[in-house]
Amino acid sequence: MDLEQELKALLEGDVANDEEILKAYSHDASLFEVKPRVVVFPKDVEDIKKLVVFAKEKGISVTARGGGSDMTGGPLTEGIVLDTTRYLNSVKDIRINSTGGGFAVVEPGVFYRDFEKEAEKKNLLFPSFPASKDLCTWGGMIANNSGGEKTLRYGKTEQYVESLKVVLADGKEYGVGPMTKQELEQKITQNDFEGEMHRAIWNLIEANQGVIENAKPNVSKNSSGYALWNIWDKKKGVFNLAKLFVGSQGTLGIITEIKVR
Repeated sequence: MDLEQELKALLEGDVANDEEILKAYSHDASLFEVKPRVVVFPKDVEDIKKLVVFAKEKGISVTARGGGSDMTGGPLTEGIVLDTTRYLNSVKDIRINSTGGGFAVVEPGVFYRDFEKEAEKKNLLFPSFPASKDLCTWGGMIANNSGGEKTLRYGKTEQYVESLKVVLADGKEYGVGPMTKQELEQKITQNDFEGEMHRAIWNLIEANQGVIENAKPNVSKNSSGYALWNIWDKKKGVFNLAKLFVGSQGTLGIITEIKVR
């Protein structure tokens, strides 16, 4: 059984590897060209979980893709492309809260242009206003820490991310977001993948606080990812792993849900 047949038997979503599809997914907005083996359109989060476990067992990479507007080759791979735009494309919630601000909960395959129409109905604006807003999706915006013409005034995407849901290397979905030091201490006592993840990151930050803080670039916008200096807010006593996923180009996990201010 070849890869396409195996994936079709495993997943509820769509699987394609015809030449036209593979050619289209060999490009983003950069000059690079990398041909994938197959393109998967997951039907739901369960499909993503199954795919991650399958790919890990087979030793094949999985690369999430949104609108393909990245200019660095981020969504390109010789392995499996995971496209969330076909099915994981719902705006789950968007509203004005009691303080007069707003928040939204979206799936990664939502195109910003569609989200913007819904936000405008409530007189809301997502402040970082990505430059590729007519093309990009929310998953890509988080993965790239996107910005645009309003970023210098209002700040970048990472400043507005409240929490994320992500599928990690063990094939399970986890929520990452702000937690108190007490909540973190409870989390790191867990004898499982989630506990080990929080424990490893906390130990890394605690042992290297000075080095990490000094490494923070003094710029208005940094999209290089792995922003260790943003995870632990010592003054507020808040630990937030969602900050690490923003800008990480999908290398730490596959985003399944996004909550933003």
